[in-house]
Amino acid sequence: MSKGGHDVRKLIAMGASTGGPAAVASILRKLPLLDACAVVIAQHLPETFTGSFAERLDRESAWSVCEARDGMAVEAGRCYVAPGGRRTEIVLDGDELRCAVRPPEPTDIYLPSIDALFASVARLPRVRAIGVLLTGMGRDGVDGLRAIRESGGFAMAEAAETAVVDGMPRRAREAGWVDEIVPLGAIAARLADLCQVGR
Repeated sequence: MSKGGHDVRKLIAMGASTGGPAAVASILRKLPLLDACAVVIAQHLPETFTGSFAERLDRESAWSVCEARDGMAVEAGRCYVAPGGRRTEIVLDGDELRCAVRPPEPTDIYLPSIDALFASVARLPRVRAIGVLLTGMGRDGVDGLRAIRESGGFAMAEAAETAVVDGMPRRAREAGWVDEIVPLGAIAARLADLCQVGR
């Protein structure tokens, strides 16, 4: 049997908008491969740019990074970038986790939707969800971060002093839906600590 979603025990979900590509890349460059862990990213970008963004992350990090495709298995040691112009969620299919890539819904103001991705991760059974809301304007990801926190996961927001645009993280902080506020340069180390066995 090929390695599949049943191997994933921890799922890091990152969301970002303006200033996000550089922020996400800086985190992934520092983030070591973590046992039984996968990463999913929703970065507000047009659909013509998310594929090349995934290729850049793949070249620059220890993680195997690809653009998510509908039905793709979510495997430990891999990172998935939500494609632009679509709604990407992580769903349980039998005992495997898979990417569900669908047309946007009328309520999706921003694409890919951080809220949709985060909320789907929050619903997964037997998976430790860690949500990371990074730089960006607006409030996409705020409700999704709340869902992760309320489901027993861990909610992290980038600190104001490092966010290029402190809109989304600030709204999450002000709403009280954040477990920890972390400056960009320290996020990778904090994620590695959270994903250690037994945490």
